[in-house]
Amino acid sequence: IFQLGENSHWNFNHSSLFLDFLAGNQDYKCVPWGIPTRNIFGWQKPCYLLNDEYEPTFEKLMNNTDWSRYGVGKDPRCTNCMLHCGFEATAVLDTVKHPFKALKVSLRGVNGRKDQ
Repeated sequence: IFQLGENSHWNFNHSSLFLDFLAGNQDYKCVPWGIPTRNIFGWQKPCYLLNDEYEPTFEKLMNNTDWSRYGVGKDPRCTNCMLHCGFEATAVLDTVKHPFKALKVSLRGVNGRKDQ
């Protein structure tokens, strides 16, 4: 799926380091507050997959949610999660902190595969 070149027909609109994370090449911590969900019911906590409850404001979402209860190894519902709403924000922060690392992944492709 991640192979570069003419025969690749998949277009992903994600950061290169997040795709590298999906391939198992990066280790990131879930930060569900990085891409919060808001809908007609309010701010969903902790993320849109784990619909525990809603808060009326972003401030209450941040202050009333026990974020330490969520994430891989903390909540059994999070065990195999690699969803963008929890991990892509971490990958983007890694990109900002390590731009050459992100550039290297962008140029070589995910899994180190090169154009054939």
